[in-house]
This record gives sequence, C-alpha cells and structure tokens, in this order.
Amino acid sequence: MSNKVKGADGKIYKQVTTEGESQNHSRTAEMVLGIMGGVFGIIAGVFSFFLGGIDSAVSSTSSSSLFGLGIGCIIASIVAIILVCMINKNRVAMGWIIIICGVLNIVFVSAFGILSGALIIIAGILALVRK
Repeated sequence: MSNKVKGADGKIYKQVTTEGESQNHSRTAEMVLGIMGGVFGIIAGVFSFFLGGIDSAVSSTSSSSLFGLGIGCIIASIVAIILVCMINKNRVAMGWIIIICGVLNIVFVSAFGILSGALIIIAGILALVRK
C-alpha cells in the first residue's frame, strides 16, 4: 500500500506501508454495542432470578434451572464486555467469541435475552467485517 505525502520541501513522496504494520482502527461502534448488549444481558439475567423466585413461590416444584440460566446469561454478558474492551488485540478471534456470547445470551434467557444477544452479535459481526 502506498499513500502520497507532501514533504517539507514541497515535493510529493510515496509513503509505503507493509501488510505487517498494524494500523490502529477505531472500534468505537463495536465497543458501544458490546457494552450496551452486555449491560442489557446482565439485566436480563437478574430478571430471570426474579422470575425464578416468583415461580418457586407459586409452584410446588423448584426452579433452580432459571437460576442457573440467569447465572449463565450474566457470565456470558460479562465475558462479552471484557472481550469487547480487548477487541484491538485480535479482532477475528474476539469477534467470533463475542458472537458466541451473544448466541448464548439468547439461548439462556430466551425472550429476555433477544435485545442483549442481538446487540452483542452485531458487535461481533462488525469486528469481523471491519478491517
């Protein structure tokens, strides 16, 4: 790759960069979407705790599965937030793991995790698509 640069003497020079040189790209969109999705995922996990508590108070069976799924959603959301903050290290690997966290959010808390999962998945896709 080469860019044209004007020198101090007024002449135009070619600035050559190699493929190995990393250019620092702004990953603000991925970070904002990922953090918002993670926060909404934590809220969805806490909401599933309340739903599990109400279910155990009303029914005679225990609803420890909702408690476990809420914990899973909160853990996946925290992992997504941490990975989004480190997205400049290795964007491809982080992007795939962020997408997996978004899918897990939707799987764990179903309808409550659709918003958070969608935001996290979009952040992961942006990390993969943008170079």
